[in-house]
Amino acid sequence: MIISGKKILDTGRNHLPDLSNVVVKDLREYGVEQAGTYKGGVEAYKGLLDKIRSGSVLTEQDAIRLVPKTEETKKRIQKQIDSLLEKYYELKSKADEIHSSRDITKGIVPIKQQEINLLQSQVDEIEHSRSSVTQHKYNVFSWGTYIFLFFLLIALSFYLLYFYMSVADFALNGVDAMALFQEGRLNIQLLPNLRRLIYLIINYPPLIVFPTIFFALGTAIHLFSEKGERFKKVVYGLLALVLIGDLLLAFQVHTAVNEILVKSNREEFKSLMVPVYADSRFYLVLFLGFGVFAIWSAVYYLLQMEWAKRNQIKLRFKRIARLQNEILEMEGKRMGYETELHHIAQRIENLSKEKDRMVLPVDIMEKNINYFRDGWNGYLSTLYGRDKGEEQIKIINHTTDVYVKELKEFQDSYFK
Repeated sequence: MIISGKKILDTGRNHLPDLSNVVVKDLREYGVEQAGTYKGGVEAYKGLLDKIRSGSVLTEQDAIRLVPKTEETKKRIQKQIDSLLEKYYELKSKADEIHSSRDITKGIVPIKQQEINLLQSQVDEIEHSRSSVTQHKYNVFSWGTYIFLFFLLIALSFYLLYFYMSVADFALNGVDAMALFQEGRLNIQLLPNLRRLIYLIINYPPLIVFPTIFFALGTAIHLFSEKGERFKKVVYGLLALVLIGDLLLAFQVHTAVNEILVKSNREEFKSLMVPVYADSRFYLVLFLGFGVFAIWSAVYYLLQMEWAKRNQIKLRFKRIARLQNEILEMEGKRMGYETELHHIAQRIENLSKEKDRMVLPVDIMEKNINYFRDGWNGYLSTLYGRDKGEEQIKIINHTTDVYVKELKEFQDSYFK
């Protein structure tokens, strides 16, 4: 069978030599001979049972007892072949997406390599030319942009400190009912005044843990994102943690508000008690938390990128290193795909050959296996002596019993 221009060779399940068309006079003698060749190894024994089962090893009498496989068995084998072919081409597509073996200019790896070559040429140009004309060709560092992003980050950080402490205070400690119902209406202020914030910091310092956790998660997200594709799942996991934290806070605020409304026992506030999915306050807290956190993260990233522009050469070398690491990771994946493709191709080749191969009836196969086992055990008893030999023979007998049981369960086909 030819796949992708390469001939597939069957090397054997247990790396045994090809025993096709072996005709023996006595399977007991043959068992002794093979046990001596493989030093009584159990894995080799299993592989030789496969040869006997498939009809590759026959006695002179068995050669005339071979029967063709049933159409049902052939269809079952063909179904396995079709399934393996589907998986083969799926993996082949993934491997070619990384780096096409037929066209070295196609694939993700060549695209990244082209970017590396471009960056290296830019590094050479920057190193050999320091003129303002060269600098204007690139997106260089701007103090104005950096200062703007810096103050924006400070403002958002102060807001998140304000927000998470006040929401945590509201969710955990509640508020004064008299302060909540001002001027005859529900007055929920998720952001306290500065005096209240200072009061919380002084009197409830554990509340600082909430904003600290979110700032730490945001910093960790950036640190792991800089390490490339290997830590992509970690970044997604950290983002999920932030979202879960904001969801819990928003739900707790919703619950706290409903509890206050119930305790107030006022007719005009009964309409404000709604399920969580219909509560606009729930979505507002979620947006003011996770939404602003996302903006804060983006500004943090842009600030880092802007600062890195101060050194154009270092910026490009950093990008080159990251691209090279990504290429190594992708080539590792591609090699894994190629290895799996090779194994699948071998399996398809073996199935294709087996589909039209004639086999022995099950009762004859079982008899031949028992003859072969007797010869194998005879060699073991001679090689290891009585005590140790009995232990080895016990293992071989158990292996044979399991094998014959499996053979009878799947007697319609050599393959499971």
